[in-house]
Amino acid sequence: MPAIIGLFGAVFAIWYVMDGTKLPIEIAFLGATSNPPFMEIVFVLVGTLGCGVCRAPFSDTINMFKGIGRVFLYSPPNLLQLVNEIVELANINRRDGPIAMQNVEIKNELLQNATNMVVDGVDATVIESTITTDIALAREREKNAVDYLKFLAEVAPSMGMVGTMIGLVAMLKTMDDLGSIGDSFAIALLTTMWGAIFAYVFFKPFAEKLDLFSKTDLQAGMLIKEGMLLVKANTNPRVIADRLSTRLAPKARAELAASQESA
Repeated sequence: MPAIIGLFGAVFAIWYVMDGTKLPIEIAFLGATSNPPFMEIVFVLVGTLGCGVCRAPFSDTINMFKGIGRVFLYSPPNLLQLVNEIVELANINRRDGPIAMQNVEIKNELLQNATNMVVDGVDATVIESTITTDIALAREREKNAVDYLKFLAEVAPSMGMVGTMIGLVAMLKTMDDLGSIGDSFAIALLTTMWGAIFAYVFFKPFAEKLDLFSKTDLQAGMLIKEGMLLVKANTNPRVIADRLSTRLAPKARAELAASQESA
C-alpha cells in the first residue's frame, strides 16, 4: 500500500504541473487551470514525498516526520547532570542498599529503566544486554529518519529538473503563443529553484541535525550503561565519578572534579 500511495503522489504531482503548463493532458477533478497557485511548490514537495513513501514502509515516513519535530523540540541530555545522578545513586546504593534507589526521581528514561533493573536485582550481564539493545534500537530508528531525509534531499533537485523539462517542453509547444511562454518558462525555472530550496534548506540540514542528535543520545546511553554497571557492582562513588568523567568535555570534567572535592 505505501508503494501505491507514494507512486500515486509522484504521478499526481507530475500531472498537476503538466496540466498547469497546458500540455495535452486532462485531469477532470482539477479542471482547466492555467498556472495554479503554488504549483511549483506542490509539484516538488508532493512529488518528492511521494518518492519517499514509495521507497520505505509507511512507518518510516511517520518516523521521519517525528524526526523533523525533534529538530525543533529536541533537548540534548546534560552529561554532567547524568554523571551527578549516577554518583548520587551509587551513594544511596552503598549507604541504604539498592531498594532505596527507587525513591529517587529520575527524568531520563534510559537511566530510570537501568535503575529499576538494579533495584530488582537483575544480573549485570542482562542489564548490559538490555541497555545495549535499547541504545541500538533507538540509534536504528534515528538512522532511518536521517537516511529518509537524505533520500528526500537527493530526490528534490531531481524533481525540480523534471519540472524544468516539463516547462521547457510546454514552452516549445506554444512558441506561437507569446502570452503563454512566460508562464512555461517561469515553471521551468521555479521548479528547479524549489527543488534546491527543499533539498539544501530543509531536508539535508534536518538530516545532519538529526544525525548529530542521535550521536549525542548515543554518548549519553553509553555513559548510563557504564555508570549503572558500576553501581550494580557496588563500586565506590568517587571511582565511578572518575571513570565517567572521561566521557565529559574538559569544562564539565573540571566542574565535576570541583563538586567532588567540595563533597
